Amino acid sequence: MQPPEQPQTRIQRAFSPLPLELFLQVLDQLVGTRDGRQQIAYAPSDPATNALRALALTSRSIYPLASRYLYAHCLYLQNCINYARFRRTLGLSLGYHPEALPYGEAGRNEQLFCEADISRHITSLFVSPQKTEQCGNAPMVRLPQIIDLFTSIGPTLKRLAIDLQPVYTPGSEIRLVKPHIASNNIFLGMPKLEELVCSFDVSDYFPYPPPNLKRLAMTFQDIDDSHLTFCFSISSLEMLFFLRPEGLDAKDINELFSRYKGRHLDIGLVAVNANHRTPKYSRTWTEDDRVTIWEVDVPTSYYGDEDEMILCDGWIWSHGVQGTLWGQAKRRMTCWREIERRLASDHVSEQA
Repeated sequence: MQPPEQPQTRIQRAFSPLPLELFLQVLDQLVGTRDGRQQIAYAPSDPATNALRALALTSRSIYPLASRYLYAHCLYLQNCINYARFRRTLGLSLGYHPEALPYGEAGRNEQLFCEADISRHITSLFVSPQKTEQCGNAPMVRLPQIIDLFTSIGPTLKRLAIDLQPVYTPGSEIRLVKPHIASNNIFLGMPKLEELVCSFDVSDYFPYPPPNLKRLAMTFQDIDDSHLTFCFSISSLEMLFFLRPEGLDAKDINELFSRYKGRHLDIGLVAVNANHRTPKYSRTWTEDDRVTIWEVDVPTSYYGDEDEMILCDGWIWSHGVQGTLWGQAKRRMTCWREIERRLASDHVSEQA
């Protein structure tokens, strides 16, 4: 009796005489970029997503390899429908839901799903389950459905963009679910997560951050205790982006410096150019500082008639999901002592 053929052998045979290494290089180029940046997720309409999906449907031999790339790079859950379908694929209960399958109907091909080892390749995800016209009578996503999803896939995630604003979170359900306790906190089960883009309200539900995070973008604008505790509980944090507070003052700058306990942190304050300025009487920068404050400009239209907060919020999400946020051009905030020196120099020039 012949031993069963291994999946890798079948994949190699499917592309014979094309070397498997060459085919893998093609797929890497499909989901990669020339400058080395990596998107958190490609949208369903993106050519890379369509190409991988078509490839996964080509044959049973090709499916395991193509689907690994599809689940690793194209998990873009932007509405209630595809969020529910992804949960269904993972085998999570939908209850009485329009997207639930009839009793006994298979949600996936178990043999192919296991051969592709899909769960291990779910490393990157964008989720913002908006209620749209296309969702029809599908209910809004609720907090327990967020918790059980990330309990399932959290351990393998390395990059995540999560917007909780579209999630239905009535006070009665929050009290019942208790998302703030450690056993329900989704981030404590993400030991590999290095990059997180999230909405300002995430810390209201899940106050314990991912333990090994390196890059964090959060769309808050108020420097309050809940946000600071979430951000600065991460000693491994290297980059932090958030919206520049309107009333940023010297006390806030001192708070950012005193809260950080790691080796070095780059903080990017995101705003339109006209709103950047050094808080009066703020501390003097030194070579020993473990925190560096940067100003990040969000471009405006020629007419400048956009709502600035909405503009900056959208800018963070757009570049965060595209993988371009961390490399954006920025300039170091001018030290207040330097501003005083310039003012004194200008005063002397005027009197001369």
